[in-house]
Amino acid sequence: MSNRWLPLGAIGLSVLLWSAAYVVSGWALETGSPAVLSVGRFAIALLVLVPLAARRPGFVRTLKQPRTLVLGLTGVSLYYSLANIGLLFTTPGTAALTAAFLPVLTAAAAVAMIHERLSRRTWIGLALATLGVALVAASGFRIDVGVLLNIAALASYAIYTVLLRKDAGRPDAPDAIVLATATGVWGTAILLPWLAWEAVTGTLAVPTDTRGLLSILVLALVVTAPTLVLFNYGAERLPAAISGVATAAIPALGYGFALLLGEPLDPIKALGGAIALVGVVIATLATPDIEPSPPGSGLPEPADLATGPIGTSSDRTA
Repeated sequence: MSNRWLPLGAIGLSVLLWSAAYVVSGWALETGSPAVLSVGRFAIALLVLVPLAARRPGFVRTLKQPRTLVLGLTGVSLYYSLANIGLLFTTPGTAALTAAFLPVLTAAAAVAMIHERLSRRTWIGLALATLGVALVAASGFRIDVGVLLNIAALASYAIYTVLLRKDAGRPDAPDAIVLATATGVWGTAILLPWLAWEAVTGTLAVPTDTRGLLSILVLALVVTAPTLVLFNYGAERLPAAISGVATAAIPALGYGFALLLGEPLDPIKALGGAIALVGVVIATLATPDIEPSPPGSGLPEPADLATGPIGTSSDRTA
């Protein structure tokens, strides 16, 4: 198997999960508040991730690194807070369509921040993906405060993606579970003042209906925890622009979920989604073979998920 397929598969699965999050988040926000949703989904996800990460080398050391704090700020705190607040001002479908901006934002950040050079196929794939999502958006996109907040959230996530790639392969790099968990810890901690502000101002609201409560559980255990690990793993091993182009599938997949939930077929949206997916395929085929397990960055073996690695005492406390 080519070395590229495992990280591409990780990115692809994270994008699939991500595309369903807009609708599920909208359900939770029908009776819950944005801070409760943001903090709740990560707090529950961390109940699963922290026990796994704590038994692996370098967890405490990774928590102490300034880079991890910045990743938590950009990839968790800013992204999820702005996106969830944005859902109060726009529909989940419109919010999902704003993901069309993420490939371009990520490619621009990669060129500006780490001087990443894009191959001809990547440019072609990016162009097709942009055209496709533009067609999808043309049938139901409108600019409002929610859209602007979601674009700001996407810009933060683009920076997060590039930062993951920038320091990949360092000799002391933590593995995907450790880095994702440490990032989630910092991101959640930064969100706590927002939760406190909601409590003080009387705007804090825990979902009161079964669908809202189940939505937070699904977001935490089915979307947030797996996506944190899978996206970190893939983004460290792929050019940042490729990771960004892969996210062009989000509007197309989101529209697919909408069709499954009963939305009428729109030929323009369907055509746009197909073009976007073709662009994603072209761009990802341009990806060169990559090292499947840079030092310290590999996904754990299945046995490790059950037992954890056996490290030295310094590893456990570093």
